[in-house]
Amino acid sequence: MVAELRERRPGDMVNLSSVELLGGTTMPNKKAIKAAEKALAEAKSAVSDARQAVKKLDRKTRRKADDLRVELKRAAKSASKSIERDVRTATKRRAAQAEQITVRRLSARAEGGAPARDEVAADASTGPTYRELREQAKVRGIRGYSRMDKATLAAALTTS
Repeated sequence: MVAELRERRPGDMVNLSSVELLGGTTMPNKKAIKAAEKALAEAKSAVSDARQAVKKLDRKTRRKADDLRVELKRAAKSASKSIERDVRTATKRRAAQAEQITVRRLSARAEGGAPARDEVAADASTGPTYRELREQAKVRGIRGYSRMDKATLAAALTTS
């Protein structure tokens, strides 16, 4: 009988008039039915507990996903603000550089004529390099020097 039970698939009908136990003894019909009902109740309870555990995990997972979604929105907002700030800063730098060039050209014209483009380029190449300007800014403790370009570094070093 035990071999028959092992070969059966779920849903197959079982004759419960007497059930052979693992030790080879048989169990009367009423006891077998009670034992089967008890086993079925325990199985149902286990399935119910498993479902509740899955729901609990599912809730936790949803909460984590919601938290990550909120964190992602914050990061996107922060990145957007950072980009806007960088664009504004770059625009200000370009304006400051254009103003410096204009001032140099006007002062050169006032001194006796407009300098050739080669002279302006030679002026820029004879000055300190970008790395040298960064080192000087670092030594002087100028804040934000790592994000400055060469012209801004030069301007910041002359004003400090």
